[in-house]
Amino acid sequence: MNSVRLKIAIKCLVTAVLLWVAFRTVNIASVASLLSSLNPWWAVIALVLTGLIVVFDATLLSGVLRAFGGRMPFGTAMLYSVVGWFFSNVAPSTVGGDIFRGVQLSRVGLPLGTAVRIVLAVRVLSFITLVAVIAAGFPIAIDLLHDRRDELLMTTLLAGGVGAIAALFLLSHVPIRIARLERWSFFRKLKTVADDFRLLLVPSPGIFLAWGAAATQHLLRVGVLAALAKGLDLAIPLETLFAFATAALLMAMVPISFGGWGIREVAFVYLLGAAGVGAEASLSLSIAFGLLRVLLGVIGGLIWVVINDEHFRVDAPST
Repeated sequence: MNSVRLKIAIKCLVTAVLLWVAFRTVNIASVASLLSSLNPWWAVIALVLTGLIVVFDATLLSGVLRAFGGRMPFGTAMLYSVVGWFFSNVAPSTVGGDIFRGVQLSRVGLPLGTAVRIVLAVRVLSFITLVAVIAAGFPIAIDLLHDRRDELLMTTLLAGGVGAIAALFLLSHVPIRIARLERWSFFRKLKTVADDFRLLLVPSPGIFLAWGAAATQHLLRVGVLAALAKGLDLAIPLETLFAFATAALLMAMVPISFGGWGIREVAFVYLLGAAGVGAEASLSLSIAFGLLRVLLGVIGGLIWVVINDEHFRVDAPST
């Protein structure tokens, strides 16, 4: 229990420090004014697009589960997705949406090891497709940047993502027999993730659907940001959001704060600022995006309160 409290305290501290870094260079009154001027119709469009993200997230989960030999009704997958948003964006703990899914899958009969492997496979697929989207926007980013330091940062982010994917591919296809490495627990776990990655490369309708759903999620996030930017009357071109917001969201995946708060704001202010977007506009957009996620998380939390484990049942393999 003390360990959990310590983790929560550290995350609170990190989140507070990062938010301070993001806010210290802006006029808070201007940010508040921008947020209060959000056009409700564009907010509704952003909410609908966020709802579609949940739909594709459910499609991704059910597709990956199918690759592991299990079956999940789409309605059940939707429950895992929307309730997972509560644990990722609202719940004041170190338990994120991924951990919720793993624990819940194990509670309804799936072996814990298999449940963890499925959750990690979903995360790997999401990461790979996000890197692919960033790569697609990289030429736009380089064209918009004028500082060598910013170009180096974008190049490093992309190269790091591509390098991680390449390492995973090699680990999954090249036999490595080094006794010292195999005695290392982290390496054994990484090898398991790499072996499961091979399942995601076996052609099947479910796998194709999962890859498509993962990529579509990232594009929908750009759409959500574009709708919010329009609703806030921010003159941010769509191509700028496509090139830089996805990179900022990749940085926000680092699990050092609650719901990505703080690290997302710093990334938005810096990366969009490098493309010429004002700090107040960048910060307002990031906050609006985060609040929208919190709203959906609250809905997920309410659903979590009124349902029980029976609603999460899956037809899953026993091994």
